[in-house]
Amino acid sequence: MQAAKDSFFRALQSRLAAVNPNRTLSANGVTRPAIVVAENQPFPPPRLWFNTFYIHWLAAPVVRGFSRTQTPRYEQIAQIEYFVTGNPGREQPFADRGRLLAELDQELLAILFPGFTEKRDYSRTPSQALGSFLHWRWTPNFRTVIEQEGSVLRRIATVHISFYLEPIAQ
Repeated sequence: MQAAKDSFFRALQSRLAAVNPNRTLSANGVTRPAIVVAENQPFPPPRLWFNTFYIHWLAAPVVRGFSRTQTPRYEQIAQIEYFVTGNPGREQPFADRGRLLAELDQELLAILFPGFTEKRDYSRTPSQALGSFLHWRWTPNFRTVIEQEGSVLRRIATVHISFYLEPIAQ
C-alpha cells in the first residue's frame, strides 16, 4: 500500500509544481511544492503551513466485488486538508479568506485531474514502475471548518484512490 500512497503524493506534488510554481514551502533550507503527507511530518508539528495541502491517509478497505479475487482491489481514502488566513491589515480584516480558499480549491481540482497515475516503487532509486495504475475521482467531496474565531478557514477534501496490491514475494 505504501507504493500507492507514494505514487499519489508524487503525482500531486509534480502537478502542483506545474499548476502553480509559486505555491511552495521552505523547510530545513529546502523549497518544494506546498504539499505534504501528514504522517511523514514530526509530531506534534512545529508549525502549521498556511496555503499548503496536507494529505492524511485513512482507511483502505477492499473494493466490493474484488474481495474474493486472486488480486483484490483496494480503495485508499485520503483527506486533503488546507488552511487559509486572511490579511488582518485590510479595511475589513480577513475579508479575503474566501478568495484565498477558492484559489486553493481550484488548484486542488487541477492537480487531481486526470484521475489516475502510474504506480511506482519510490523506495528504490531510481523509482521502479509496478505495472499498474491508481485511479480516483478527480471531483472530491469538500467540507469547510471555521477555526480560531473565524480568522482561519480550513477545507477538507476527501478522495478515494483505487488500486491493486503488488504480489507479496515469498
